[in-house]
Amino acid sequence: MCIWRGFVLVFALLGAVCRLTIAQSPIQHYRDAAKLFRDHTQGDFLHDDSPAGIAALQSMWSASSEAVIQLISRNPDATAKDVDAALCELPSSEGDCGEKEGAQRSAVALGPHLFLASQFSGEAGTVFIVGMRGGKAVLLWSIDSAGRENADPQGLLGAWRADRAGGHCRETGSGHPPGTCGPLYAALGVLTPDANNQPRFYVDAGYAQIMGATVGHQTSVWRWDGDTAHLLWIDWHDFMIDQRIGTEYKNGILTIGEKDEFRSFYGCGSCEARQIVRRLRVRPTEIEDLGKISTTPELDLIDELFWRLAKRQPTNDIAAPEVSRLLGPQIAVAKEDSRKIDPAWFSTGMLDDISIKRDGEFEHVCFTVDGDIGRLYFTLQGSPGTKAKIVKVSQPTGEYGDCPH
Repeated sequence: MCIWRGFVLVFALLGAVCRLTIAQSPIQHYRDAAKLFRDHTQGDFLHDDSPAGIAALQSMWSASSEAVIQLISRNPDATAKDVDAALCELPSSEGDCGEKEGAQRSAVALGPHLFLASQFSGEAGTVFIVGMRGGKAVLLWSIDSAGRENADPQGLLGAWRADRAGGHCRETGSGHPPGTCGPLYAALGVLTPDANNQPRFYVDAGYAQIMGATVGHQTSVWRWDGDTAHLLWIDWHDFMIDQRIGTEYKNGILTIGEKDEFRSFYGCGSCEARQIVRRLRVRPTEIEDLGKISTTPELDLIDELFWRLAKRQPTNDIAAPEVSRLLGPQIAVAKEDSRKIDPAWFSTGMLDDISIKRDGEFEHVCFTVDGDIGRLYFTLQGSPGTKAKIVKVSQPTGEYGDCPH
């Protein structure tokens, strides 16, 4: 009886492997792999770090490229829209393109019969290029197999590997620095070709997480030389999923919206907080990093004032003496209250209702934090493009209502 059961188990395992490796179609291949992948998760997007879980995720990715290969083989005139539709069919048997399963995809054309595509289900995704080679449609490149690149000193590309899409990679002591563990999900975009007319593109990716509106984000820029993709630029940052400024390519500039933090007050997870714009100039021969610009210099100035007052540093160059006299004692109290929580921490509270209105050379800022300071009305003076100074502040008592918008 034990021998018979052993044979049954072996045949069952062989059957599972055959269903994945000799699938009747990319769709069936994908769905069989997705089912195995779900069996090796805890109901989320992280596999259990088992060889079977890793292999199931790799098989899902393989089925995604197979679907595009099959499409191009059958329809040489296929468009990026057709590629998108083919990927759309993979996760769902109900014609809803996987919307109920959280599946998404993205596809762009890099040239004739050359497509860059992204496919993920449950936020465990990949990016790949399919095109013609020797008269046949084949997988030309995949981001999960990209090696170390000089443009990636932080090793961020490692986050695309299937073996780093499990929970172990993210654990303290795993040996993997922040930003190097996946999984990720991506949107794609085409940039202008380089001086040699070689296609360039960007991958705008989010790090999957179980909950929260603020997520890690990775953006990379690539060049396709006909044989492989070469990394030109990569970095990662925080991003609020509903923030107004995302990633956009326009007039030769790739704009990347980031969520940053203030030093003396903070934004909630579902708030935009300190918004930063990073800009990359896409030149014919290079990608020029133009640096970061804050979209809220008024709040930066208030943050700097609070920080200097907390550190007992001079403030005369950024605020009128009467402003510092009013706020100094209150900042000192907030500093002491912060130390009761953490000796190395300082905060006046969570940023709440704000509004900013310009009137000639003056700006009127209604500012609110949820700490004891509450509501402040600031007046800033300075022409656009010049360094502003806080010339006046008032603090209401009692109920102060909403900021005027």
